[in-house]
Amino acid sequence: MLFGTRMRHSNLDAALECSIAHAGMGGVRYTRRQLYYEVCRTLLPQSRVFTAASQATAVAGSSLTLALRRPHPLWIGAMSASLLMTFPFLVRRLPFTLTPPVTETAFDNALAEYRAHRGDPAGLLPDDVPPSVALDDREPDLYDYGLAYVLVCQDATIARMLRANFLHMEMSCAILSLEEASPLPDALIAMLMRAAAPRILLLHDASPEGLRFVADAATLLDLPRGFRVRALGLTPMHALRRHLFAIRRSEPAEHLPASLSLIERAWLRAGYRAEVAALRPVTLLRTLHRVVRPTRRHESWFSSLRRWRTTGYMSWPE
Repeated sequence: MLFGTRMRHSNLDAALECSIAHAGMGGVRYTRRQLYYEVCRTLLPQSRVFTAASQATAVAGSSLTLALRRPHPLWIGAMSASLLMTFPFLVRRLPFTLTPPVTETAFDNALAEYRAHRGDPAGLLPDDVPPSVALDDREPDLYDYGLAYVLVCQDATIARMLRANFLHMEMSCAILSLEEASPLPDALIAMLMRAAAPRILLLHDASPEGLRFVADAATLLDLPRGFRVRALGLTPMHALRRHLFAIRRSEPAEHLPASLSLIERAWLRAGYRAEVAALRPVTLLRTLHRVVRPTRRHESWFSSLRRWRTTGYMSWPE
């Protein structure tokens, strides 16, 4: 028993060291919660999950066809089982969720031991939350310009992480937490009103609290009329299709939106919640940058050739 405990501790320490390198790849800053989910991905990689799920699904399909006792069920079950076991990538299209393979207490103990021997991990943001963003100490002429949109995060640590990676400078927007934006500062409202089509972007978890945040955003933020609100956060179906690690709570989910599907309602009422922190830090940054500021698709060489013919390519314009 003692040998098995030591083996688990050594595996967790090795997974933590590997996860630190993955989370901070490219100089990305990350939070403690994001590092926890990175350790979960290291201990339970999706390749192994897909293989195990394909085998379980294949066995279940074979058992179901045998139980139906219809004409020629054996070759159908055998074919489906062989397909799923041979091609595990087919299971990736099936929506399912994962539970963390390590508890938060074990992760905290491993991180404390790592800090005691090696110091703070590279790229890890401090645990203490700084005060709210102060807008009075900025340049006074900054608020004479317009602002196209503001990103409001349900999780304050995610807002800190995005600002620490200078995403607000790359996207030319303001990034605030829900506490900092309740209500939205008057200076930001004035900047948004100078824009042609101001937008409020909401980054939320796949949880009943996150869904209520989206539904009550206009009231919580005290938004003027004409401001468009767009949700960029996770939904239960996103978490199921991306196979994110989800935590499970005993509190029942009540007053769910009518727009949710039957599977999403069952998932939430079972107590599952998926956090934005469950996404890889690099994936979160790239996704927000791509969704908020989409890039133009590259044209094919054939369409460019036709455009050159009409614009006088390699010839003097008339």
